[in-house]
Amino acid sequence: MSTKPSDAGPSRRAAPPSILAPLQRQTSLTDPAALVVAFPELQRGMSATSTKSRRAANAQNTGGRRASAISEGSEEKDLADRGDEKGDLEASDGGQEEPTFPDGGTEAWLVVFGGFWTVFCGFGLAGSIGAFQTLYRTGFLVEYTDSQIGWIASLQSFFTFGLSCFTGALFDKFGHRPLIASGTFFLILGFCMLSLCTQYYQLMLVHATLLPWGANLLFMCPIAVVGQWFQKRRGLAFGLMSTGSSLGSVVWPLILANLPQRIGFGWTCRLMALICGLCGITAFCLLKTRLPPRPAGSFFYFQAFRSLQYNCVVINFICFGFAFFAFLTYIGTYGQLAGLGSLAPYLLIIQNGSSVVGRLGSGILADRIGTYNANIIGNALFVIMYFIWLAVKNTTAGLVAMVVIIGIAGGSFVCLQPPLAVMTATDMRYGGTMMGQALFVMAFAQLACGPSFGALLGSGTPMERYDSFYKGIVLGAVLSLVGAASIWVARWDRERRFWAKA
Repeated sequence: MSTKPSDAGPSRRAAPPSILAPLQRQTSLTDPAALVVAFPELQRGMSATSTKSRRAANAQNTGGRRASAISEGSEEKDLADRGDEKGDLEASDGGQEEPTFPDGGTEAWLVVFGGFWTVFCGFGLAGSIGAFQTLYRTGFLVEYTDSQIGWIASLQSFFTFGLSCFTGALFDKFGHRPLIASGTFFLILGFCMLSLCTQYYQLMLVHATLLPWGANLLFMCPIAVVGQWFQKRRGLAFGLMSTGSSLGSVVWPLILANLPQRIGFGWTCRLMALICGLCGITAFCLLKTRLPPRPAGSFFYFQAFRSLQYNCVVINFICFGFAFFAFLTYIGTYGQLAGLGSLAPYLLIIQNGSSVVGRLGSGILADRIGTYNANIIGNALFVIMYFIWLAVKNTTAGLVAMVVIIGIAGGSFVCLQPPLAVMTATDMRYGGTMMGQALFVMAFAQLACGPSFGALLGSGTPMERYDSFYKGIVLGAVLSLVGAASIWVARWDRERRFWAKA
């Protein structure tokens, strides 16, 4: 877009070269207005210049103003046609194009509602992997060790999140509808095939292919779609959408804890396939993007790893990914070894149910005090509860209270993952790619957490395994502490003022 004044009168003035020159050297954007779109932080620094520009324009004659308006109108139309990766464009009083977001309205909230049902299936199943672990340990695979069964859960978690590096880039290029349709198909087929499984290798094959493929495609799409509709209320929107994950993490374990004994494992899986189909159809109809796909590019954006802030966020994902998913996988086993009986399978359900508070509350809190600050509070709570787990032991009331608080803290971690990864981007065209590659790295921690945590328990008697549980708890507590420290460093790199919103 040209910023050269027209012959008949003055057009809007570009920002001072001293402000834009460094960014023009670092990026491919040579147009000052395009730089403002890509780096909205410039708008505040250039506000004084924009004010002077408006005053100068108002001092010109009427003919000059008309010619300038015609010139500006054609330029704005050209920029709108080219599309922008941050949002719709709106001309400000100073003539600068600024990205705008609906931040509400029927259409925007219907998108959130559609995303609710995709994460219900996608992320809800990822949070329910511990229910499968407990079911297989007491049913099909009673002769296998915790570490061996843990590979099933770990492989599903690894591929669910590891494929995100490809899903994020595919969304950027092709949009959400092909991904939602494919994810729904994979989940339906996966549960139908799971209903026929009776052997260890069969279960592992389904949990490592069809189920994680479908779950990944479903939960990644709404993260990017909702981000196109909200800016000021993005934390609230993500919080409301992520409560679908909490509901799914309650419903799926409840189904697995009760229905196999009544209707059989096969029909339980077929019922889950039906539920996934209905949720996928609903999401397909309601989710809608506002921006065109970006040009084809790499599945990875390695330049992001030059940023200290982004690296610290990725370290936080790795450490908390290990600790949190190890907890989800083995809390039911811990309850059984602690002698809680029929209450043991419901510990995971209680944890997932309480995460609603963390997901919704952290989203609202992030809008008020900043995403980093809200995440730090949740991280600190999670670390404290993990260490307290060492002292709780088999006290029923204390164990339930600890599970509830960890659920709240874990919900905060899950809810704030997408905005944390995206807000480190200096070029929002790569927001989906940066989110995907961060989850890809985290997936390796999830791959290791199940077998390694199970190996620390050993293969002895139930009492011997219970006495060895502290080893896994200490490992998870230390890693979560490292993750909390890394997010502090990321926040400090972004904003040095202690009480500032960040």
